[in-house]
Amino acid sequence: MKKFQKMISALTAAVMTCSMSAGFVLSPNAADKTAVEIVNDMGLGWNLGNTFDCSGGSETYFGLGWVADENGNMGTGWIDKASWNVNSTETMWGNPVTTKAMIDAVHAEGFNSIRIPVTWFENSDPTTYDIDDAYLARVKEVVDYAYDNNMYVIVNMHWDCSGGNNSKYWLDAGMDALPRYKTMWTEIANYFKDYDNHLVLESMNEVPFDYTTLNTFNQTFVDIVRGTGSGNADRLLLLAGANDDLTKTCNPEYKLPDDKMIAVSIHYYYPSIFAVATKDSTWGYTDKWGTDSEKQDVYNLFAKMKAYYADEGIPVILGEYGVVTNENGGKDHDSIVTYLDTIASSALATDGVTAFLWDAGNAGDMQYFNRESLSWFNQDYADVYKNLRENGTDIEFEYDIKKNTETSSSATVKLSGEGDYQVDLGPYAGKGITIKQVILNGTAGAGWGVSFPATNPDGSNRNWTSEAGQTGADGTVTIDLDGVFEGDDGAAEDYVLSLAGNMTFSKWWGTEGATLDSVTLVFDKEITYTDMEISVTAKEKDQTPTEESETEPLTGETETEPQTEETETESQTEETDTTETQEESTSEETPAVSKIGDATEDGTVNIVDVIAVNKAVMGKESLTTQALANVDLNKNNKADSEESLAILKYIVGLLTEEDLTNYNK
Repeated sequence: MKKFQKMISALTAAVMTCSMSAGFVLSPNAADKTAVEIVNDMGLGWNLGNTFDCSGGSETYFGLGWVADENGNMGTGWIDKASWNVNSTETMWGNPVTTKAMIDAVHAEGFNSIRIPVTWFENSDPTTYDIDDAYLARVKEVVDYAYDNNMYVIVNMHWDCSGGNNSKYWLDAGMDALPRYKTMWTEIANYFKDYDNHLVLESMNEVPFDYTTLNTFNQTFVDIVRGTGSGNADRLLLLAGANDDLTKTCNPEYKLPDDKMIAVSIHYYYPSIFAVATKDSTWGYTDKWGTDSEKQDVYNLFAKMKAYYADEGIPVILGEYGVVTNENGGKDHDSIVTYLDTIASSALATDGVTAFLWDAGNAGDMQYFNRESLSWFNQDYADVYKNLRENGTDIEFEYDIKKNTETSSSATVKLSGEGDYQVDLGPYAGKGITIKQVILNGTAGAGWGVSFPATNPDGSNRNWTSEAGQTGADGTVTIDLDGVFEGDDGAAEDYVLSLAGNMTFSKWWGTEGATLDSVTLVFDKEITYTDMEISVTAKEKDQTPTEESETEPLTGETETEPQTEETETESQTEETDTTETQEESTSEETPAVSKIGDATEDGTVNIVDVIAVNKAVMGKESLTTQALANVDLNKNNKADSEESLAILKYIVGLLTEEDLTNYNK
């Protein structure tokens, strides 16, 4: 469980103090870990935002790009082809050139992982798709800055897709872009294939593809990277979620390749009216966040990601989270701090989930770490991550996850509270059905709007689709979803309802304070579907060690009289000093102690045993035959760092004694 990370860090530091002179590193290579273990090991993550991802949307080779002002607003100037150089992309939106000192400073603040968003097309030939060697080398240089700190690094394909329909952003072409996608990822994968599993490659960023297209691109990405061999054969690959949206990605229509070393990408900007909405947003806005109910919403969504993916061995990487910090955002400062702490803490407390702060640096709407002064823009931001770095998360979760399978032509969802209500359509996706009606049950005399995801008949996305109706005297109303939407101008537009995302129910007029008690979805035919009930309770984590032996090694409590030869062999292990036991372990009168993980043969397993294994690895001390048998978990007839780490995990409760016994089986 990740709740032990703080304890592991402290114990690891103690072991490293004893081992530093020999340059010994306790952690094994990331390649020895599962996908979930790698994500858990990532810890706090940070984005080098508005840097290599900068783009002006030009197809000209080393072409034209917009320059941004200090607030990230585009359009204040141009970089022409003649003046373009290898640093032009990363400085285009107003950030300084990335330096090793900058990455070192970020790492010193407690971030063990960095995501480097990269836009490739403006530094590639639009005909051959070849990426400029100097640009690849520059990205590699920054990757190496992070590698020097033993950090995890994510490299992706970022603004090669605009999220809309812009011909200058080549990925917007969908399936027609697949040949170029194959060519560019083959070049990128080959360029980085000799890196170990501290490097993670990410397929795309926030692409609004339909599920069929998205699934095809993700499968192609995995096939390409795996096909280049070397370190890419078992590298952790991060696959773009459905627009990197949580609800759309936790959906049966989102299909993953059959591969053990993959993770799912989701971006966390919920609720959007707080995280990203500005004072002039027309679709909703709030400047405050942090009630118990709002925090519980976070816990519930993290539990959903855990249930859908992490519990199935597929970790989730929240590649971005954050809150707008500029004046136009107008956010309450304390609310920003609470939000950052809640998201980062929840990620640390959730097995198989990690989160990366989106930081636009010195030029953008989310500014946290000043890349010129190498300090935080606000000390309160620094304190959030300092506390997590030094103390770990102070919460842990208790889950109750149930899966209910039903066969019916309808599904009733109970609702509570006030305001807008949302129903996840994911459980009904991929079954060849549609929803023909919704039956609302609640306060009488209220007009309700039903908004839902839909496409045009030709498969293209629609921006807005809804139907409406008013509850009668009995508090119910049946609203037909007949596939025809009447716009504000009265013109009829055909639509096809999509079961990707949420259906939202909002009061549009009528009775003040009206609420809904339930919504019934009526299908066009009978289906079998699985509904997942997820509840999670957050509580303050118990920091007390779980085993007394961790702090009180069994070395004897009282002095004893000299033993007779007959009783010495029965009691010496319990009543003599550990050092004395080790010195006499070669005599026939002092039998060796056979206990898994016990390198000192004192009958206990604690941090002293980890240190003893490390010393043996460095050649500073040797282990007795029995001690070696106790710690040789992988049966290679020697002590190594893999075994040291496993014993450390056992000490803090991450592994059981049975796990150690069966370690290499």
